[in-house]
Parts: sequence; structure tokens; C-alpha cells
Amino acid sequence: MTRTVRTTAARSAGQTDVGPAAAPTVPGAEMLAIGPWSVRAAQQSNGRAALEVYEQGELLDVTVASRLGTELLRGARSCVRVDGRTGFAWGRLPTGGALPAVTFADGRLKRVRHPARVVALAGEFWLAWAEGQCGHVLVEHATGAVERLRTRRI
Repeated sequence: MTRTVRTTAARSAGQTDVGPAAAPTVPGAEMLAIGPWSVRAAQQSNGRAALEVYEQGELLDVTVASRLGTELLRGARSCVRVDGRTGFAWGRLPTGGALPAVTFADGRLKRVRHPARVVALAGEFWLAWAEGQCGHVLVEHATGAVERLRTRRI
């Protein structure tokens, strides 16, 4: 269940790097970076918000604000960096705008869970990241339903 678009894109000069341990201040940020991933909130000509997700400077995904579906989880990635392993996920906020419960996990027999930091972006999207080995991500709806997606490693 991976939905990706690969296109070359240059990083914005106004990009802010936020390490996995830092909580980003999102309002007004043109470009926000978390490890090798960066995001940019945009607005389409019809007024709907859009989220662009980049991985090492390449456009990875574009998500547009929509209330047609109930899917919260859009994508998930993981990587090994010099300072450790990191997981990153993004998606749409549910109706009402409450942040979803997001957990990164790894292991099949003995699940190791990593709590995620979750922030809202542009009032329509959420971003989450965690330190540790992140083989998949779990996003819980307010109804108790859970979406699960295996992270793709870079």
C-alpha cells in the first residue's frame, strides 16, 4: 500500500532542519525537514491545502486535503542515519482535526514500540516521527480502527 510519485525537485532555500528529537514549529514554515525528509504545505488555486513530501530532495508524495475518504495514513518511511534509526509518517487529519495516535513498531514475535511525536500541519495534515528501528507504523482512528503500513527504507 505505497503511493509514491518520484520527480526531481530542488530543496527550498528557506528549509528548516528539525532533528527527530525536536518538535517543529510549523505555522508559517515554508519548508520543514526531519532527517532526510522535508515537507512543504502549499495551497492549490482552488483554495484546498496540499502537502508535498520530499525524500533527500526528491518529491515523494503530494497529498491534497479531502474529506471524501476516512484514510488517515498516507505514507511511511524509515532510514539508518549516523545518529541512529528514524521513522517518518504522514497523512490527513480526521474530521474535527484531532491528532491521531501514531506508533512506530518493529519485530514480529516480540513487538518493540516507539512512541511518535505527532504535529499538525496546515490544519489538514499530520506528520509523525520516532527514533529507533521502525519496521511499520500504526495509526489509530478515534473509533478504535487501526491503519498499519510497513515503512519503506531508504
